[in-house]
Amino acid sequence: MGLGGMGRRVNGILVLILIVGAVLRLKGVTNPYLDDQGWRQADTASMALNMLGHLGDFPDVLFPMLYYDGAGPQPVELEFPFFPYLLAWTWTWFGWQDLWGRLWGICFSLLTIGGIYQFGRLALSGRAGLWAAAFYAFLPLTTYYGRVVMPEPVAQAFSIWALVAIVSWRNKPTRRHLLGASILMAGAVLAKLPQLMIFPVALLLGFYPLRRKIGKLLVYSFLSLVLPMLYYSWVHFGAGEASQFVSGILSHQVIEGSTGYGEILYKNLKSGLGLPLLLALMGIALMVQKKAFQKEGHLALLLWAGISSVYLVVICLRIPLDYYLIPLALPIVLLAGYALDVWGGNREGNGVPAFVVGIVLIGLLWVNQTLYYGSKYQWNEELLTQAQWLRQHTEADSVLVLSGPQPMTLYYSQRYGYRLIRDDSQAWEDLQEMPGDYLVALPDSRGEDFWERVESAYAQVGPGVYQLNGK
Repeated sequence: MGLGGMGRRVNGILVLILIVGAVLRLKGVTNPYLDDQGWRQADTASMALNMLGHLGDFPDVLFPMLYYDGAGPQPVELEFPFFPYLLAWTWTWFGWQDLWGRLWGICFSLLTIGGIYQFGRLALSGRAGLWAAAFYAFLPLTTYYGRVVMPEPVAQAFSIWALVAIVSWRNKPTRRHLLGASILMAGAVLAKLPQLMIFPVALLLGFYPLRRKIGKLLVYSFLSLVLPMLYYSWVHFGAGEASQFVSGILSHQVIEGSTGYGEILYKNLKSGLGLPLLLALMGIALMVQKKAFQKEGHLALLLWAGISSVYLVVICLRIPLDYYLIPLALPIVLLAGYALDVWGGNREGNGVPAFVVGIVLIGLLWVNQTLYYGSKYQWNEELLTQAQWLRQHTEADSVLVLSGPQPMTLYYSQRYGYRLIRDDSQAWEDLQEMPGDYLVALPDSRGEDFWERVESAYAQVGPGVYQLNGK
């Protein structure tokens, strides 16, 4: 009963999962990069804009450049710009539209779904892979972040296919397969530094037990890590002391940050990952109960779950942003798929209840994202109106000063500038020193006293735009 006997229909089910996953991710596909996490999306898109015109200038074109904080492109320490480079080429061919970035995000997310099925099939079973792919397609967290212009969709795709590749190498240990697995692992770490968490999982999948594999393990490790080490060293030293690493993991948020975000973390887990998380815990319990320690696929999932738990406590408790939970989605859906597979995989006919449970969970995930994730797609029209006015009515070399930290206006106006990030009294002092041409009043930023001082000193020339000099 259930999915186990479907045989040739498996490919059809996978195609259906991919189609439904694509449809879910098309929600808000034409929205500007101003919805939830607009900051990170504008960062990614800004890097792409700064690449235009010199896409063949290697390696300099691959150094991340943002529109803030300065009068020209500012070098920053960021992950390897796979997404911005693809987006810049797409804009070169088809013109500057936000749609292309979202479509690239969807493509990488669909690649991830396909990779989840392949990994589940190779390491667990075909049925477990299908369930895992279906859960990933419907999870509110991966649905929303499967259509964003951020590194996450790219990192997820590289990560799961890196694991597929190392399992494939184990099954067919050729030099070409080992090289391919190493390149994909390097791509995962380059796409998002936290994906280092899957490196020990890959080592277990490919080389446990060691038995005359030490040489190949060293080769794989070197090839997987040398490019990330070179790249992250390059951007670290090249960005300079004034630069910032736009990743909370390597900042004071984790080193010195509070661990008091337990309530927010619980809310993010509940609304973003939902009941498959409980099913994943059941999968861990079943593996332990069945003593499934002889198969490297089961051991790898248990190791992955352990690493994810450490990541959850060390990172996610200190950074109250739900997209930091995305690396947990892969092991969760795979363990959930394993749980349903084992539940419905015996000869007593328990496949039907497992199938029903799986379908009910998928339905609940769809309801969950409808009820709780709708606000993530909302965005403020005022930001776009201001940016369009600035692009049309100010000089191309104008320097803006934003009243708050959010930099999306700089991307949409295609202007460089600064941000006022300190309290009102200090922000007023900073404003006197910054070499800006226009002050932009971002929505819900600063107090009444600050704006009274601004209005008494500067003329308003546009929608929330004040001229700072006589230019």
